[in-house]
Amino acid sequence: MKKNIKYQTKNISEYFSQNRVKWSQFYESEKIVIKKIGIKDTDHILDIGCGCGGLGLALKENFGVHDYTGVEINELAAQTAIQLNPEAKIICGDFLDLSKSSILNKEFDIVFSLSCFDWNVQFDEMLNSSWKHVKPGGALVATFRLTCGAGCDDMSKSYQCIDEKSGELAAYVVINAEMLLNKLKGLSPKSITAYGYFGTPSPTAVTPYAEICFAAFTIEKKKTPNLKKPELNLDLPQKILLPDL
Repeated sequence: MKKNIKYQTKNISEYFSQNRVKWSQFYESEKIVIKKIGIKDTDHILDIGCGCGGLGLALKENFGVHDYTGVEINELAAQTAIQLNPEAKIICGDFLDLSKSSILNKEFDIVFSLSCFDWNVQFDEMLNSSWKHVKPGGALVATFRLTCGAGCDDMSKSYQCIDEKSGELAAYVVINAEMLLNKLKGLSPKSITAYGYFGTPSPTAVTPYAEICFAAFTIEKKKTPNLKKPELNLDLPQKILLPDL
C-alpha cells in the first residue's frame, strides 16, 4: 500500500506563515461553502493538513471560533503553527498514523481538509478516516481538483515541485467528478454542497491537464442513520455537471 509522504521542505512553513492566515486570503470557493455551514463560535474544529494553522486564525477572526485542533505532517509547519496560534491544539504527524493521539475516537462539529486529500497519496483512506471524525449533524469541508475526463493519482504523471533545491515533490491528484460524487454518496451523507470553477494548474505542477475545476465541498452528516439519498447542491461548471450527477 502507498504511504503518505512526510514532506520535509521548509517552504511550507515559510509560505503558510504569511499566507492563508487571514479570512481574506482564502479562496472564494472555500469562503462560499464555509459561510453556508453557519459556523458558531462554540464549534469544535479539526483541520487535517493544517499547514501553519492559518485556518484556525481565520475562523477565529471571522466567526469567533476558539476550539481548533490542527494536524500537520510537515514538522517545521507544525512548529510554526504552535508559535502563530499558541491557543490551538497542533499535532504533528500523518493523520492516518495518529492512533494514540488526543483525537482518537473524537468527533468534531466541523472537520476541514483544504488542499490535503489531493496533495498526498492515500486519498481514499484520508477521506474515509476524516469522515469518522465528523459528529452526527456535523460536516466535512474539503477541496478537490476535478476533471470531467479520466482522473490521475499517479505521481509519475501528475506532481508538483514544492522545493526546487531539494527536488521534493508533492502529489497532484486530479479526480474524475463523477467518481468523487460516488465516493461522497457512499458515505451516506445528509447533503453534498459544492462550489467550483475552472482554472489552470499551478505553474510548479507537472500534470496532463490544461485546466482543472477547483472545487470546495461541504458534506453534511446525518444526525441519525436513514436510507434517504443525499440532497445535492452543486454549483459547478456545466461540463463538470454530467446529467447523472
